[in-house]
Amino acid sequence: MQQLKHTYKGYSIELSPESNYCSAFAIDVRDETGHLLSHVGAAGKTEENAVARGKELIDFEEAYQKR
Repeated sequence: MQQLKHTYKGYSIELSPESNYCSAFAIDVRDETGHLLSHVGAAGKTEENAVARGKELIDFEEAYQKR
């Protein structure tokens, strides 16, 4: 299975082509140490949508840690 990887603010967003419901991609969001922060099985129909979902999760995680 092919896996795509993007980085954002030091986190990695790993995409896997996976058909779940109306989605074509699943994502794993990992911190700098490789610790899994979140897995989303239905992240988006396109790579761009899935990456955007991963970025939203990272922004939320950072905002949550600052409160």
